[in-house]
Amino acid sequence: MPLNKAQYQAVFHRGGPLLVLAGAGSGKTRVITERVAALVEREVAHDEITAVTFTNKSATEMRKRLTARLGKRAKKLRIQTFHALGLAMVRHHAELLERRDNLSVFGVAEQRAAVRSVLQEMGLPSDRQQLDGVMPRLSQYKNGMLKMVDPALGTIRQRYDGLLQKMNAVDFDDLIGLPLRLLQQHAEVRALWCLRARYLLVDEYQDSSRMQYDLVRLLAPGNANLTVVGDDDQSIYGWRGAEVRNLFQLESDYPKLTVVRLEENYRSTGAILHAANSLIAHNSERLGKTLRSTLGPGKPARIWECATSEDEAERIAADIRAQHASSHEEWDNFCILYRASHQSRAIELALREQEIPYHVSGGLSFFDRSEIRDVLAWMRLASNFDDDLAFMRAISKPRRGIGEVALSQLGTHAQEHRQSLLEAALDETLTHRSSTSLMEFGEILVGLEHEFIHGNADDAFDSLLETSGIRRMIEDEAKDEEVLQRRLGNVAELRAWWLRHVESGGGLTDFLQRLMLIADSRQDNAEKQVRLMTVHAAKGLEFNHVYMIGMEEGSFPHKNAVAEQRLEEERRLLYVAITRARHRLTLSCAGQRRRVGGESLTPSRFLKEIDATALRFVDRDTDSDEAMEEASNHMDAIRKKLGLA
Repeated sequence: MPLNKAQYQAVFHRGGPLLVLAGAGSGKTRVITERVAALVEREVAHDEITAVTFTNKSATEMRKRLTARLGKRAKKLRIQTFHALGLAMVRHHAELLERRDNLSVFGVAEQRAAVRSVLQEMGLPSDRQQLDGVMPRLSQYKNGMLKMVDPALGTIRQRYDGLLQKMNAVDFDDLIGLPLRLLQQHAEVRALWCLRARYLLVDEYQDSSRMQYDLVRLLAPGNANLTVVGDDDQSIYGWRGAEVRNLFQLESDYPKLTVVRLEENYRSTGAILHAANSLIAHNSERLGKTLRSTLGPGKPARIWECATSEDEAERIAADIRAQHASSHEEWDNFCILYRASHQSRAIELALREQEIPYHVSGGLSFFDRSEIRDVLAWMRLASNFDDDLAFMRAISKPRRGIGEVALSQLGTHAQEHRQSLLEAALDETLTHRSSTSLMEFGEILVGLEHEFIHGNADDAFDSLLETSGIRRMIEDEAKDEEVLQRRLGNVAELRAWWLRHVESGGGLTDFLQRLMLIADSRQDNAEKQVRLMTVHAAKGLEFNHVYMIGMEEGSFPHKNAVAEQRLEEERRLLYVAITRARHRLTLSCAGQRRRVGGESLTPSRFLKEIDATALRFVDRDTDSDEAMEEASNHMDAIRKKLGLA
């Protein structure tokens, strides 16, 4: 496909600073790679071109495209992340930083160990909770994100930096801070790297921090050949130091700046872009652009107003199955987005009910969370005394003072007597100093089995939490109230699903079987799955069908963002969510969610900000094309399931 007019202007810009405002789906990656290729074909020296991205994935993709475009000529190009560029500078000038070029780069584990050592040396608490509090603040301090620093943190940083220097090491924050110091303090270093970045190209510039901006200004001073590609409407990482104002600052720092707007969108239909444009127009902090679709008008976004989060989840799962049945689209053409990861709970349960394969991106699946695996291990063992894998997890979660030696002897006894591990634990002939503890454990399981079969469903579940010690373990392990409530909330979600299962006439064994039904199929074809992810994790991706859940005040926009006056970033975040959709966009809200204890919720203010012509409130207008299509798809799915279609 040939370059459009704006893309051509950006690719073949002859010299001086250039800002490419690249809207979602406008071919940004193609433009920056084609611009690098154009420089090479103009015979600019390879060692004078530096292309900088924010992730290894982006750098790899850019190099892959340039290799396909330029062949062997791409090998010598300097294409790397900010941190990789910083590491190259630190290694090259290690002596100026009182280090050697064989320095170590510390990851999180090594950083924690070093900070713990500093805290211990200062006579301060150094437990996990203390480290979890100090580490983020130390990183913010090193990145210039803290306006005021207490003396204790200042001392911690001084000693921590000294320890790193002593060990000939740096951390990831140093890979921005130390190169900046080199460029500021050493003219010969600045001259060398300005030559190596005579043509400097920076991707995703809206994600740059203030220190990264200063680094770029030193590498490309005055009216240098700087190309910056970014989108102020997709700046969503303010919480980790990104400053959208860096894009606005360019015009004052580079008086001869040329601005090219990429507004032709090759991803989404006109209706989806109309929704996105009308929403983001409410932001005041933006340079301004309007996306235009090359795909035609398309269908308005659907708005679903559901009674509860469970109703919302069941409706989405049913709709995905119906769409899959009627259009034969692959599962991976569907994506469910949420503002916060805890919102995946009900969705995962509903997808499993519908036997729909799914993958949780950028985080743990609900069923992979430790507290859920712990509860399920106990439930599995109460259902099946022969499940030795469940036995091994249950007996160690929580710990009962039964060590490896005792478990090894238990295993030997079970093998000799052809017993399961639980049967061996209940065997009175077992002789070991831990035999009493093993017997007590076994008797708890026998009691739970009886409760799950003959007792009340909610009492049985609650009894499991108490007699197993899982509830107390969760309370003891939680580092703060937020973590505690999240983990207890996960368990409460599982409990609610168990109770709904019992109400429909099911028992413990078939509950566990249905729960695990999808597990194997999810592994068979990992790429052909419905995708679940936070909006932050979805940036840069696209799907035919996107469902954005949780569109209520307090959820989206998030209550903390409202309190901290970060409403514009929340609006940009929703803009990113909307522009992930190619053909079909569904926004849903619920009247109640479990996490707020049944409190009534109101629809997000953002729904009112989107132009009404871009939306259809399906539940209010049951005669609309969208409502009729939804009903028709569901009927088709039922017919197919019954073998009538």
